[in-house]
Amino acid sequence: MGELFRSVPMTMIRLLIPNEAVHETVHEIGNLGKINFKDLNSTLSAFQRPFTAEVRRLDEIEKKLNFFRAHLDEIKVKDIPKDRWLTKEREKEILLEDLEAIEGIFEDTENNLKELLKNEDELKVQQLGLFEQILLIEKVNDFLLNNDETLEIEFPKEHKMKKVDSISVPLLEMDKSSSDEMKTKTGLQYVCGTILRERVPILERILWRTTRGNMFLRTAEIETKIKEFQTNKFVTKTAFLIFYQGESIGDKIRRVCTSMGSNLYNIPENQNERNRTIENLRDQLQDLKDVIVKSKNHKVESLIVLRVNFPIWYERIHKEKAIYSTMNLFRYDQAKKCLIAEAWIPEDTVADVRHCLAKSTETSGAMIPTILDIIENPPKSSIPPTHFPVTNFQKGFQAIIDSYGIANYREVNPTPFTIITFPFLFGVMFGDFGHGILLTIFAIWVLMNSKKLGIKAQTDEIIKILYDGRYIIFMMGLFSVYCGFIYNEIFAVPMNWFGTCWEPRNNSTVLDLKTKTCTYPVGVDPSWAGTTTELLYADSLKMKLSVLLGISQMLLGCVLSLLNHIHFKKWLNIWFEFIPQMLLLLSFFGYMCFLIIYKWVVNWSDREGQTGGIHLITTLINMFLKPMGMKSDQIMFKNQNAIQLILILIFVLTIPLMLIPKPFILRHRAKKRRKEMGYNQLNEISSSDNDENDKNKNKKQDHDHEEEFQFSEVMIHQLIHTIEFVLGSISNTASYLRLWALSLAHSQLSKVFWEMIFLTTAKMEKIGFISIFIGFCVWAVLSVIVLLVMECLSAFLHALRLHWVEFNSKFYVADGSIKFEPFSFKEIKQEAKNYRS
Repeated sequence: MGELFRSVPMTMIRLLIPNEAVHETVHEIGNLGKINFKDLNSTLSAFQRPFTAEVRRLDEIEKKLNFFRAHLDEIKVKDIPKDRWLTKEREKEILLEDLEAIEGIFEDTENNLKELLKNEDELKVQQLGLFEQILLIEKVNDFLLNNDETLEIEFPKEHKMKKVDSISVPLLEMDKSSSDEMKTKTGLQYVCGTILRERVPILERILWRTTRGNMFLRTAEIETKIKEFQTNKFVTKTAFLIFYQGESIGDKIRRVCTSMGSNLYNIPENQNERNRTIENLRDQLQDLKDVIVKSKNHKVESLIVLRVNFPIWYERIHKEKAIYSTMNLFRYDQAKKCLIAEAWIPEDTVADVRHCLAKSTETSGAMIPTILDIIENPPKSSIPPTHFPVTNFQKGFQAIIDSYGIANYREVNPTPFTIITFPFLFGVMFGDFGHGILLTIFAIWVLMNSKKLGIKAQTDEIIKILYDGRYIIFMMGLFSVYCGFIYNEIFAVPMNWFGTCWEPRNNSTVLDLKTKTCTYPVGVDPSWAGTTTELLYADSLKMKLSVLLGISQMLLGCVLSLLNHIHFKKWLNIWFEFIPQMLLLLSFFGYMCFLIIYKWVVNWSDREGQTGGIHLITTLINMFLKPMGMKSDQIMFKNQNAIQLILILIFVLTIPLMLIPKPFILRHRAKKRRKEMGYNQLNEISSSDNDENDKNKNKKQDHDHEEEFQFSEVMIHQLIHTIEFVLGSISNTASYLRLWALSLAHSQLSKVFWEMIFLTTAKMEKIGFISIFIGFCVWAVLSVIVLLVMECLSAFLHALRLHWVEFNSKFYVADGSIKFEPFSFKEIKQEAKNYRS
């Protein structure tokens, strides 16, 4: 917990790495995972860095890896026999294989997989085409042979048929002449195919305008839905048959049909040939299905090989890319023929780093070892990174603080306190025993399935939020149960845990205390539920609790600021910031908390002239308006007027104490430091023969030191800081009243849902069980959606705001520090491990 309270002490190091050992050294450092490298090539573009070519090469290999990953979902891990997985020895061999050999394997595997996918797509397209053609021929037979369907055809005079009564004839008179004879006699030709059902009206209009009516179109919907290869969806298609005369019109019709996305097929004109074609197509379709099955089996076998190799390939390629990307941060020294790296490491890991460097030198076989230099006095521009070692339980709470801002180096971290205060304030707003139990059960389910959710969290943002905040949800559920127990509410129904201290007066609705000394053991007495004063009582209790909790948390923030001042030895801030701030808070807001508690603990019924009817708001207003003129019936304790006058004076005096002394003391110190530096520079100049450039340099340094302190800027900053704290103390205290408002809203919504929905339906005697069941379902759905989801999210956001604004602003600076991000293979190894499971 000590390392979580303040960030880990850091040490700056410089590494001189020989060229022949740099790859192995960075690899071992990645396995160690405790070194945060600085970018020594920040002035260079990405293309000017020394290892850009290697990184780009690995980017191309990674594209192939991503192509493989896109097809791995077809093979489940549980479907692969255990003996097919790689052994530990084989995995080590792949990790040590030459990168060119792996690149060659990737090239062959990619070509093979693309060829398999291409063949599979072609076979599927061919299969769909055969199936569609069979359905089309069946519809064409219906067009041409159905005697009920007739067609008015205007034949040439020399080939005109006998006229019938209705001037109608069948499409083809098969008993009189063959199709070939008909085509020869009439000069009619036809085009047939399929088109999406919704495009038929458009096709009909365009064909009519294009051919100027010189065509005849017949359509019929295909009952069987056909699967489209491009969209992989089943669609409804329509078969069409178009009669026309002339090759030019036929070309136009074909072009129009093709542009509309139609599939055209050549179908025999003779009925017997069409029947034989259907049989041949069905045989081809069956053969094609067998080929597709064999092709799929071959693809599955290839994907299994790819699946068992993918995790180790993923680890190897991403490690190599991380290594070369890190090497791009190093600066190459031409004179020493080595790479220079600068980094931050935790103080207690120096020995581990030395051991890691020695191991890498031995592994690489380099003649010159890597040199590690500890930089005792790093430049002020190099800000040490902030590092808090956190467990899985603490990680979510630390993420909440990091979202506000990364803590400055060695600054007090709010996380240890947030672990308790955040879910507690949430519980104050969400307090209900029943809802808290449901939230806790949900959190336990998430914790039990955290391994599966962790894998899904890599691709799903919502699941990632749920996974990262699983312990936060668990703690919020527990504190909701606790606060619900204190409020004595379970789904807005009071529970009689410990009996009651009230009893009815003479069997009436008026309640009296059983004894004057009777006190309910824990929480709220259940007898308050259903009374006319229930809302007033809950309103007063929760409002005052909100004020007490808010001021307590703000005072805690001020105490933590004292710890920061002591650690950084800012004694001036202690005298003219911390002490005045504490006096200001305690003189008014602390006094208000005292009055609240005092009014609770005193038995006002024993006092003459006072029955507990003193209003605290009126007392606090009169404290400033009538400091010495409060009436006797408003006095709560002896010497109240004198004490209040002293508190007012303290409150007023703290404001100039925060505003005036600090800027003037800083100006005095700046003048004194400037004089001392001036004397030192004069002595240096008189004792040495400096050229003109050195004199100009000294003058420039003097000018820089003069600009170090600007009294006007410091004064304005202090003025803003003072106004912000004084006004913020009032607004922040009012802001904590959201605890009261949300708690009351949650309680009243629960009560409305229970009484107006469930109890109302339960009282419907005519419907009976059905009404109870329907009422329960409606009540459960609304409780989950409104109370467990929306109210939970609302309480979470309000608790977040109270910590970010009201609590953190009292001590947490977080003004530009950087997070400790060591070079590590941990995440790469974890992701590779996830692909194995």
